[in-house]
Amino acid sequence: MFTYNASVHLRYLLLLNALTALVPALLLKGREHDPLLNAHWWPHDNHSAVLVVCIATIVGTGLVYLLLRRKITRWWAYCLCGAITGAFPGLFYVIAMPRADWAKAPDAWSAVFTGMMVVGFIWGTLIGLVTFGAVGRRKQLAAS
Repeated sequence: MFTYNASVHLRYLLLLNALTALVPALLLKGREHDPLLNAHWWPHDNHSAVLVVCIATIVGTGLVYLLLRRKITRWWAYCLCGAITGAFPGLFYVIAMPRADWAKAPDAWSAVFTGMMVVGFIWGTLIGLVTFGAVGRRKQLAAS
């Protein structure tokens, strides 16, 4: 049953996961550095980081919600979910970037995306601990 406390936890999760995905996405600043600038399926005038952060937030929240539903209260599981959410923007851009744009400067894009994944993995692991303290630990304390 979806209670008021569950909705508050869901808001915490959405906020924490958005912060987790936002930090690595900030490595791509400006419209000229948008990896999806020439993608045919992304014709919007907005920067593609909006799309990436939203998708990563939904994926991360879904993973943590799955942990809560399965009653998994291990700290490392929440750190792993945070690391996946943090590394998601870099992985998304590696997969979704048009190959013609990648071929123009493969070394530069590889360095940027690798940096995004490393920063996202570390930042996501730290935010995973915060998520465990905010959501996962409460379930563990309530059970005892």
